[in-house]
Amino acid sequence: MHEMSPRRPPPLVVPQQSTTTVVPPKRLSFDDPARSGIVLGPDPHHVRIARSWAHQAAHTTPNAAFPLVAVVSELVDNSLRHTRSGDPNGTTRVVIERRPFAYVLTVTDNGPRPGPTIPVPRIQDPDNLLAAGGYGLRLVDTLAAYWDWSGTAGGPLTVRALLEHGDERCLASEAAQV
Repeated sequence: MHEMSPRRPPPLVVPQQSTTTVVPPKRLSFDDPARSGIVLGPDPHHVRIARSWAHQAAHTTPNAAFPLVAVVSELVDNSLRHTRSGDPNGTTRVVIERRPFAYVLTVTDNGPRPGPTIPVPRIQDPDNLLAAGGYGLRLVDTLAAYWDWSGTAGGPLTVRALLEHGDERCLASEAAQV
């Protein structure tokens, strides 16, 4: 009679951990209480974190914060998609300065990815409204009173936007005086 040895289960395979470090979001501190900042990593989910942070930094209602939140979302998403900020260990720096009737937003990336051309922020074919994609900067252009960019060839690029808003504290105090 042959005795069969019990079958052993196959060894468990432990998936290897990725050696890529994901930079966690980090809040920046400023001496000026009207300024708020955050540094985001390359994770596409950080766009959602940026939206939530921008709403908090606006110090206003969700409806009043919407233009700022939408522009932050578009510029951070563009940074991750089109620059080294979306590569492993990449970062995007976002700063919001609250002024009485406007927000000044700056978004700084890590510069372009290697390639034959250096991309710069521009609205794709403004006459072709049926083009697929390319609506992010068009949205920024619509919501912002002004926007521009600065940087050096091959280096980090900063997009700046001015978004007007009604200062609700001033409006509330005016209403109380009536």
